[in-house]
Amino acid sequence: MAPWSKGLCWNSGGISDAGRVRRDNQDAYLDRPELGLWAVADGMGGHRDGAEASRLIVSRLGRLERALELESGLETLERTLRAVNRELVVSAEGVLEALCGSTVAALLAVGDRAALCWAGDSRIYRLRAGVLEQLSRDHSQVQALVDMGLLSPEEAELHPLSSVLVRAVGADARLEFERRTESLRAGDRYLLCSDGLNRDLAGDEIARILSQIHPAEVAAQALVRAACEAGGNDNVTAVVVDFTA
Repeated sequence: MAPWSKGLCWNSGGISDAGRVRRDNQDAYLDRPELGLWAVADGMGGHRDGAEASRLIVSRLGRLERALELESGLETLERTLRAVNRELVVSAEGVLEALCGSTVAALLAVGDRAALCWAGDSRIYRLRAGVLEQLSRDHSQVQALVDMGLLSPEEAELHPLSSVLVRAVGADARLEFERRTESLRAGDRYLLCSDGLNRDLAGDEIARILSQIHPAEVAAQALVRAACEAGGNDNVTAVVVDFTA
């Protein structure tokens, strides 16, 4: 067990697939348990170099040093993402239809605490005591309609604007994140995924796979395989993180 884990250690695994419809994979993921850092990035489909944006995010996050304190580690993570955002925005200046962007969902663990940070519609879930909970909130036009009570969550899933984002890395000069902190418990299992997973798999099926399949890497593979078999209409990426005593 690593000396900084304060009684908790982690096992993790991730996998990404282009899906059955798209030729290119614009997803990227980070699986760095030695840093206590995991992330999923989904390049904005239909835009130039979406894959470049997602891979740049993962590359820059992978260069970070292990955080010794959660708050300062989260600040460093967000500062890194804002630097990537500026780089992508500048690279697109003066080029017609040159938007180069990506979602991001990141999990940083230090000791028995974790920080979640995201922008876009890549999601973070937690399975605790057999109960699956979505911890992140989509930054999309339809989620805004749900928040206003104009759509139900079920209607939002089928809405034609469900993939239109209101936040993403590289989409605007000013990047806003959403964040939350968590107290970790032994047995917690976290899932970070691109929207290609939750669009083709219902929540109860995600919960079933996460509850029944171990270790983490095998569970991630099972989730991506199930999403591809259910349609695979988009790139599919899953990272599963287990926290154990």
